[in-house]
Amino acid sequence: MSILNIEIKAKCSDPTEIRNILNSRNADYKGTDHQVDTYFKAGNGRFKMREGSIEYSLVFYDREDIAGPKRSDVIYYHPRKTDPVKQQLSKAIGKLVIVDKQREIYYIDNVKFHIDTVKELGNFVEIEAIDRTGEIGAEKLYEQCQKYLKLFKIPEDDLLTNSYSDLLLSKQISIRESSIEEIVKLSKVIPEFSDLYSIEEYKKRLIGKRSLLLVADFEGKPVGFKVGYEMSDHFYSWMGGVLPEFRRKGIAQKLADKQEEWCRENGFDKIKIKTRNKYRNMIHLLLKNGYNIIDIEHKKDKIQNRIKLEKTI
Repeated sequence: MSILNIEIKAKCSDPTEIRNILNSRNADYKGTDHQVDTYFKAGNGRFKMREGSIEYSLVFYDREDIAGPKRSDVIYYHPRKTDPVKQQLSKAIGKLVIVDKQREIYYIDNVKFHIDTVKELGNFVEIEAIDRTGEIGAEKLYEQCQKYLKLFKIPEDDLLTNSYSDLLLSKQISIRESSIEEIVKLSKVIPEFSDLYSIEEYKKRLIGKRSLLLVADFEGKPVGFKVGYEMSDHFYSWMGGVLPEFRRKGIAQKLADKQEEWCRENGFDKIKIKTRNKYRNMIHLLLKNGYNIIDIEHKKDKIQNRIKLEKTI
């Protein structure tokens, strides 16, 4: 079953106040559900198995990562609890993260409300304006979301851009400055780097220039890196990568965010980067982060075209 949601997620400092507002408007309380969501390593969007006593389903959804009301296209499948779906998916594509929460569920007409207490994260409120038949439309759903956003008096700073799974993964990732030697060692186990740069090449490029060498640790293990250095009128983001088994965890995004933060603090107003046409995930990430394509170096094999991008910060 495929449906359209317009939804918001926000931190909630006072769940009792939200509960009182819903009760004052005769919201239909469905109960409190202990839900365990197992997220899998999907190629795109988010894919999870929800196990609860009220809600039990396999869910794929593709949602914008923005604050405030956002569109989410959702596909549900409701397996029997005896079906080994979770075990099959865990073996086939692997688990990403597990979200454990207590969820109070309310409805007012087509709008669903959640008051969540999420293990390791805290309290949150969600508003989901739902169109199950295609008869309501996105515009009306946005209006409904905005109505309850105002009613609950949710501050803009409390709005979340991403999911509980992203927040939990982010807690497991740390970014630190590193050395050329560690970067070169890490690059050797990233399969895309067939023509490795030597320690001497790194030193040649970086000598006498302001540079930043970052390593990402996941639960204490080095799993990704990003290296850049100053040019005459910009910061050049030169090399970077993440070990295959640790992709889709937000590590490349955290590295990019840290690099951008450092550039601002050090007086750079522009970042440039060059990648290859075949690295589609990298291009997608850069475009999502506000980079613009400024040039293309054409090669005989189009998949090897060099894509040059730039971002003003």
